[in-house]
Amino acid sequence: MAAEEPYLQLEARMSGEPYQWQLPDGEVIRKGLSDKAARVAVSARDGHEDYVLEMVWGRFPVKVPAACWQQPADAFERCVTIRPREDSVWQREQQAESDRESDLRRRTREARVAWVFEFVPARKVAGVLSEAQTSHRRWLASPEGRQDPGAFRCARLDAKLASAPSQRTLPRADMMLDDAGAIAAYVRAARAGNWRAAGGLFDAMMADEDWESAQAVVAWLLRERVPAGYNKLATLVQAMSQYEGPTYDGSLSTVESLRWHAAQLGDPAAQSDLADMLSRAGKDAAAERLRACAVAQNPALGL
Repeated sequence: MAAEEPYLQLEARMSGEPYQWQLPDGEVIRKGLSDKAARVAVSARDGHEDYVLEMVWGRFPVKVPAACWQQPADAFERCVTIRPREDSVWQREQQAESDRESDLRRRTREARVAWVFEFVPARKVAGVLSEAQTSHRRWLASPEGRQDPGAFRCARLDAKLASAPSQRTLPRADMMLDDAGAIAAYVRAARAGNWRAAGGLFDAMMADEDWESAQAVVAWLLRERVPAGYNKLATLVQAMSQYEGPTYDGSLSTVESLRWHAAQLGDPAAQSDLADMLSRAGKDAAAERLRACAVAQNPALGL
């Protein structure tokens, strides 16, 4: 930048910033980087008083009366009128992209959960979960609930639940990546009663931290009397307690008891999850019995 060129002064920390000096219609008159003194050079266009200084972090409309170009370089800025900052082209593009991503995320979330409300209205989800928790507390007081996991005897799902198609028949990897077609395939399976497909959608919701939708799927599982409902509820309680901190009424003992409930009802994933918990607690023999029972029902859990 020549010593006597008119300029606009930026904050001292903004040296080396890219800029464009342009007309309001977007025609670029000059572009470059602010100099070491954080100044940006400006240029005149005959017959024009309205200009724009465009930078990554904003654009500034500038009114330049013709007389200002005759001022000394260091007096130029005092002669012009700089209007309030507007979003730059880059910022508008970034916002548009963010809006598109937000809309896609919203539509993805809606697609994953909308089918549930055909069976469990949204207003009833909290009630179903509350009833399940009450039922779980009663179960904990029963002989089965009080049984030590070390004395576990293999429990299996009933034939109808066990016959539900595996997720291996569904595009799980694509569904977890929010592919619309894969989500639709899972929804069709879940709507038709495949609780394993519902569980897969729950997994995607948890990965997305979409707790509200995950609660709805848990409510559906519990209402359908699927043992996995208690295991998924344990997963939800554990995740929310870690995310929300001590204000959430959940603990590891609650998580363990819910998994134990599901395991006693024959849910293989719960048996596998509880086996891992028991292994970490040093109860290896009990863990192996649980794991063997789980793998016998679902060999994929042994991989």
